[in-house]
Amino acid sequence: MADAPAPTLALRRLDERSVGFLIAGASRVAARWIIPAIQQQPPAVGAADVMSAYVAAVYSYNLRRAQHFAAMHGVVHAGDNLTSLLERREVQCVYVGNHPRHHAETVRAALMAGKHVLCEPPLSDDLDESRELEQLARHRSVALAVNYAWRATGVVRRLRDLLQEDAIGAVLGVQIDNTALPPLDERGWRLRRPFGGVLWDRLLHDIDLLAYLLLSDPVEIQTHSLQNLLGGESAEDALSVVQLRGGAPAIVHDSFVLPHAPTRITIYGETGCLTALRCRPDDSHSHLTLQRGEQMQPLPVDRIDPYRASVARFLAAVRLGEAPLAAAADDRRAVASVLAAQQSLHHRKPAVPATFR
Repeated sequence: MADAPAPTLALRRLDERSVGFLIAGASRVAARWIIPAIQQQPPAVGAADVMSAYVAAVYSYNLRRAQHFAAMHGVVHAGDNLTSLLERREVQCVYVGNHPRHHAETVRAALMAGKHVLCEPPLSDDLDESRELEQLARHRSVALAVNYAWRATGVVRRLRDLLQEDAIGAVLGVQIDNTALPPLDERGWRLRRPFGGVLWDRLLHDIDLLAYLLLSDPVEIQTHSLQNLLGGESAEDALSVVQLRGGAPAIVHDSFVLPHAPTRITIYGETGCLTALRCRPDDSHSHLTLQRGEQMQPLPVDRIDPYRASVARFLAAVRLGEAPLAAAADDRRAVASVLAAQQSLHHRKPAVPATFR
């Protein structure tokens, strides 16, 4: 007799092995990426008919938005009272994806309630507050992770492996063009202070990417604002020169205003050059090439859902105590660099990132 097919997602049941998530912030990212990433985790170990993780509740400052969002995604519990939702037994983890100005207070409330937290970057624009949150998580013996999903893309994983294999020799320079147009429905708060503009929306992730790939910290940043065309309060198009500790410089171009400039990562080495094209976490059409002289060689890239991979790493941290994809210290490095870039823009000279560890 043939084996029975594995149960579909709809037929899986919940039991004590299923991890319940509270979604804090009825956002586009949560709807499009995080909720599917939670629901599509492999079944619980040893029980193919049991859901590994599920969305137990939705929180938003706006009650009607929370209720509508929950109904759209088949979530039973929704509300605008964070404390009462955190008290629910089935909520073990919290995904924080609301407005960045609310991240720290939401993370703090979740940690105080003894919940594991996966937060969109940044945790906070205050490095001391970030350290306090990290210490609180450690004191409560819960996981605190930051969702730098770019780390989990197939193309970035491949780049990191190639660099560790010394595929292009010593790195001589890096160029990142993070220039994909933001969707029209994301141009509200992303153009306004305090967390609007390309420095918080793009450079934050670029810095983390540089540190992740090259295993080196930024020691100096000089940033120039190029053009503002969308009427925002913060930089919409900026060029940054980033000096890495003991390494080559990186040139980073972040923009909201270039309609035909796909995201690109180029790493120049002594014996070759690696170029990744269309490599944002929300782009499934990445390409990677290795160039030596005039010869261009396409390289295979695994097709990975980075959000699903990030959630999987977070669950491994929750269940097994493993390291998450990115931790609070990784986020502080990126935040310190963005703050330095803001200083550079204001004073029109290079700035040194504050100590982040």
